[in-house]
Amino acid sequence: MIASLRRLGLLACALLAAPLSLGMETTTPRDMWFGAVEQQYAELSAASERLEASAARFCQAPDEAHKQRLEDDWLSAYQAWQAVRFIQFGPVEQNSRGWQLQFWPDRKNLVGRKVSGWLKAPDAPDVQAIANDSVAIQGFPALEYLLYDDAMDEQVLSDPAVCDLMQSITTHLADTTSALHRDWQAFGEHYRNTPRYTETTLASAIQALELLEEKRLGDPMGLQGTSANGYLAEAWRSGHSVRLVESTLEGLRTGFLPGLSALLREADAVALAEAFRDQLNDALAQASELQPGLVPSLEDEEAFRGLQSLYLNISQLRHLLGNEIAAELGLVRGFNSSDGD
Repeated sequence: MIASLRRLGLLACALLAAPLSLGMETTTPRDMWFGAVEQQYAELSAASERLEASAARFCQAPDEAHKQRLEDDWLSAYQAWQAVRFIQFGPVEQNSRGWQLQFWPDRKNLVGRKVSGWLKAPDAPDVQAIANDSVAIQGFPALEYLLYDDAMDEQVLSDPAVCDLMQSITTHLADTTSALHRDWQAFGEHYRNTPRYTETTLASAIQALELLEEKRLGDPMGLQGTSANGYLAEAWRSGHSVRLVESTLEGLRTGFLPGLSALLREADAVALAEAFRDQLNDALAQASELQPGLVPSLEDEEAFRGLQSLYLNISQLRHLLGNEIAAELGLVRGFNSSDGD
């Protein structure tokens, strides 16, 4: 019933927003960015709803087929979040929604401690209890712990206490992403009509690439002045770190590149748009050829060279956007690249 009501709400919002995204010809880069991001948030919300349904099905019939579907839907929803993660302003900042979806980095294993604490609690948490608790228990990493940590196995996963916790987390995720999609739609008129959001969107994409280069790859690979440490990687438990990187790059290609290209055409800088497109395509092709997990590649010389190549591709992509394109467009860097994650 909850899922059905949420679907009806999303449909109503989509119908209300249709004149903005479908009935009007997009004429500015912000129009293009808004429409693309609206679609990405819609996909994130739908994927989170499928995840919520998969958790319920598994808990009703905890067999191997339902477990595989649950894992697949978890990854699909997580990848949908990565695709729109380059948007780091607006509704996603409200109530720390980005952190709710993904608490990372987690150097103190707060996710594991929070999950373990709830599994030992006398009463199972409901959705409100999860919403009122720490961001460490609210998002994709907490579900990853339940699905993949060495302390868990199929028998434990199907335990009523584990299932209650898992279903509360997935429902909170579905509620959060539904609200995020709805609030982005409501944000649309202000976003499209406010010139400063052009610079904000560019700066947010630059910051996302810096995070990708320095934290998501550089730190676990030991390229930021410290030793390699696979536990610093995203999704190290499930072995999907590189697939999440790939999803971020694909999200930039579908959600950010079209508006950027339009902006650079307006500035008579088509060559820069083509250079960014080609570099992004190269990085995506490189990522798609690598193992899904980052950790195994740290101990394999040939595989590590592949990771290094991806790192360099992304470094060049970040330099192109953050230096050459930013200079061409007169972007004034006024944000702290260490903010956020």
